[in-house]
Amino acid sequence: MSQYKHNRIFIISHPGAGKALLAKTLAEKLGWKFIDADLGLEFHVGQTLTEIIGKQGEEELYRCQSEIITKQLQSENIVVTTDASIVCSDKLRQLLSNEFVVYLQVSTSIQMERTLRQPAPLLLVADMKTFFDKLHHERDDLYAESADLTINSDDNALEEHVMRVMKIISNDQSIKNINKQVQLDERDLTFYHKKTHVLTRISDQQAICVKLLAQGKTSKEIAKEMNISYRTVEGHISNVMELLGCASSKELIALYHDKP
Repeated sequence: MSQYKHNRIFIISHPGAGKALLAKTLAEKLGWKFIDADLGLEFHVGQTLTEIIGKQGEEELYRCQSEIITKQLQSENIVVTTDASIVCSDKLRQLLSNEFVVYLQVSTSIQMERTLRQPAPLLLVADMKTFFDKLHHERDDLYAESADLTINSDDNALEEHVMRVMKIISNDQSIKNINKQVQLDERDLTFYHKKTHVLTRISDQQAICVKLLAQGKTSKEIAKEMNISYRTVEGHISNVMELLGCASSKELIALYHDKP
């Protein structure tokens, strides 16, 4: 049985909600692959699809999105960002209906603030507020109806949002069984960065992987014990190495054993 109830996560949102950052961080924490399926045409031009390419072009773009999403449904252990227009298509919403979908909410004021910080923000938009408000009016309800989980991104609490998603997709019984075999304490969950010495906390699953690695187990042995793929284990270990400034697994093991 998989450690997680779902093996694919799709992020839907308006432009400026931060879905790419959430998706990338989630993928890193889970040891999964990040897929960017956000075409971003409306955002960069500052007009709706119909205004940019007409009704016929809009339908063709939805067809392309459908092909992209259908292909991703054949994969596992992925976090996918979607185009902001995805909820406007009945077929696309149907494709997502059996998947785990996260709606990342954002207010118009925060959208504008984040957009204006970009090097080339919506150069063709005379009234950015009106543009964003129009998209909210047309799509907010569709986003909410399509989502299994709704998160408000205005607070910029990325780490909290990531942990919330991970907690919901986790198979609690599976984690409980793993933790019976591998007991964790605070020492296993917190490390001082190898170079900056900043105190850093890792997730339970990352901590289990590191603890078993420090006991001399290989990625495949850890994967078997945790009932997950060895690629997921390698992803967890790689992410922890990056978080803690370790250049190799040997440095990570040494850091684990040298902890106070």
